[in-house]
Amino acid sequence: MTTLLQRAREGKPLDIEIIDMHGHLGRFSFAIPDLSPERLVESMDRLGVRSIVCSHMRCMSVDTEYGNAEVAKAMQACPGRILGYVSVYPIDPQTVRRNVERWLAAGFTGLKLHNSNGFSYTDPAYEPAYAIADERRLPMLFHTWGEDSEFSEIRSIAGRYPQTAILLAHSACVNEDEYIRMAKDCPNVYLELCYSHSPLGLVARLAEAVGAEKVVWGSDCYFYSQVTQAGRVIGADLPDEAKVQILSGNAQRMLDRIRRES
Repeated sequence: MTTLLQRAREGKPLDIEIIDMHGHLGRFSFAIPDLSPERLVESMDRLGVRSIVCSHMRCMSVDTEYGNAEVAKAMQACPGRILGYVSVYPIDPQTVRRNVERWLAAGFTGLKLHNSNGFSYTDPAYEPAYAIADERRLPMLFHTWGEDSEFSEIRSIAGRYPQTAILLAHSACVNEDEYIRMAKDCPNVYLELCYSHSPLGLVARLAEAVGAEKVVWGSDCYFYSQVTQAGRVIGADLPDEAKVQILSGNAQRMLDRIRRES
């Protein structure tokens, strides 16, 4: 039987529906030759990525509503292929609730939180967003970079909103043991893999420590290449069944459990 790694080395389709749980759209401070959603989907097709859940680059700024509108346009241009995270800026609780409800009604899939805006994840203005995510069982992707404050804040949120699926972006970029501890302690916390470095054995260590069912693949494109990020999983010292879970199955279960408004 041909393994996933053998198929990848031979340039053959993997015959699995890969789901990328961490993508971005829009311009940033480096060259992106073609910003159109259609070109992103063409790139996904070459790798075998069925869907990507995106926030806009403006998720790191006050201008999240512009970014959400741009993601909505991409979703309309490429339905089912490009899905959307609502980027949240904590202006005040009422505005946060209104904006989150607006974009979820437009078909967005989850929430994206980024602490480069200068606010703690436990800022009270975020609470309506977390409550909605809990009620609808949405995935929430939190930017993390191994800071003690991030672990403390997200641990609190995970405990208060147990129906959400919380993804820790850039898991084990540093402080590997604490990422593992978080995923073990919190049933609704998952390790998301995008990371520019590829330390030998990292993906396998995470999957073996917390279970492959708690590890989710994301690329962080356009920051990183989907090809190299997928290669970290395909080349990991893991059984193919675990690789399929990480690249596809775990994300699909998160998406399947979302409660849609009728």
